[in-house]
Amino acid sequence: MKFSTLTDILLKANMITDVTIPEDCEVEDLNLMDQDYREFGDHVVYFIRSEEIGAGTALPQCLLYQNLFPEYRAAGLRNSARILEKLSLAEVFRYVKLQLNTEPEEQAEYANLVSKLIAGTPLRNVFSEAFSCTGNLFVAIDLSGKILEHSTPFYVDYPLWMNSIQQGYCDEILMDYIQSRRKMIHVPATSPVIDLYCKKSDMHILAARIRHNSETMGYVFALNRRPIFDQYTRKLLPLFAQKAKERILRLKSMDQMDDFRSIMKTNILLDAVDGASPAETSMRAKLSGFKLQKAMKVLMIRTPYSKEQDFYTRVLMPALNEVLGDWGSFPWHSSVVCLINADDIAVLQNKRDALAALAKQYKLLVGVSNVFNDISQFSEHFEQARTALTFSGRISTDDLFFYYQDYAFYIILDKINDDKFLDSCCHPALEQLASYDAKKGMELLETLRVYTEAGFSKAQAAQKLFIHRNTINYRIQQIEQLCNIDLSDEKLLFSLQMSFRIFSYRRNRLISNE
Repeated sequence: MKFSTLTDILLKANMITDVTIPEDCEVEDLNLMDQDYREFGDHVVYFIRSEEIGAGTALPQCLLYQNLFPEYRAAGLRNSARILEKLSLAEVFRYVKLQLNTEPEEQAEYANLVSKLIAGTPLRNVFSEAFSCTGNLFVAIDLSGKILEHSTPFYVDYPLWMNSIQQGYCDEILMDYIQSRRKMIHVPATSPVIDLYCKKSDMHILAARIRHNSETMGYVFALNRRPIFDQYTRKLLPLFAQKAKERILRLKSMDQMDDFRSIMKTNILLDAVDGASPAETSMRAKLSGFKLQKAMKVLMIRTPYSKEQDFYTRVLMPALNEVLGDWGSFPWHSSVVCLINADDIAVLQNKRDALAALAKQYKLLVGVSNVFNDISQFSEHFEQARTALTFSGRISTDDLFFYYQDYAFYIILDKINDDKFLDSCCHPALEQLASYDAKKGMELLETLRVYTEAGFSKAQAAQKLFIHRNTINYRIQQIEQLCNIDLSDEKLLFSLQMSFRIFSYRRNRLISNE
């Protein structure tokens, strides 16, 4: 069928517009493409969403695209047409497949699987259906060893594979084997699939590379004891690899990363936050060559009010990387998580000053974890930074930085659900003064709080309250008489400091729960 004939059919079906045919040609098949395609099959119509086309994306001879085509690339179009907005890519793909279909049941199954990929069906479901159609086992991994997806059922008479599938990441020995085979076999980057044989598992393997910006980030494998893979499995595997790439590039900001190691690092950190075990985090970091320096801290940075996601990815993250260095950062629920090296005190102070200026510029709040030395401890210290940041809205302060170690007392209080018990731990003077102030319109409770914070220094307390020294002396005398306490007793200082922290915590928790 000529491309012009196909477009006439699609025009009559009200599926396309903006048809361009400078050089008509025969078309016999169709396929999906993405921005990393460099070589195209003859007589093939390719499908793509326009937003996936980058400055360096090669264009095929025949293309059906969805959404408006980038103007700066329009000159490179040859035989092409735009799919109408009311239709999905999957609908048009299946319709074109029916027009070109001269093959038996296998091709219909292939078209069905491709349509499901386009429609966004989860890769695990597509793998499992492909297993039912072909008898091949399917699994996708990234170069850190994470099992991205696998078909169900999945059984190989080889413990390393089965252990890896069960735990969700590759055993180190298995990953070493995969990497060694990768180095031994020299296959052009343009080859869509690679044929392999694993003697240990007695399995024939067909592999497709998961690529981004010309870098290999992982593999999709089809496994079978039979040595011959049908043509549809060979055509499906590169499409599975495209879909698996979406799992790796799960954040919008990752699409702009040129270095696949940065992508692997971000994914390892994200998975640690999402519940990956310390053992998995350590193993995947080792396999991907991700090493942390000693004495690291986690920072969680956010604005007091939510902003558009583009603010975090396009404005805040680049600014933070410039100030802190790119040890690792990623957006997370209307915030940005960063790693910072805390080993060099002088450098750290300079970065803190620069970060403070950035925090004032964008009205940022920064939660800071304790120091840690191993990647397996990341999730624990991420939680510390997040916990410290939660107190920014519960403790009355003008601070921009919230250090986990400074809020340890409040964190302990947070684990106590017995409010009556907490109230009983407060010195009775606080309740007495609060009641007296309410009746008389005085500020004795605030005076005692500031006096306590000043370490029972009358001069410092008077300065902070902007009152005369005689006034502070008079108020302290009143407090001592009303509460029957001796504020010259240093033993009382700790009790009052603790009481005011509990009092502040209780008041702010009540406010935050309203």
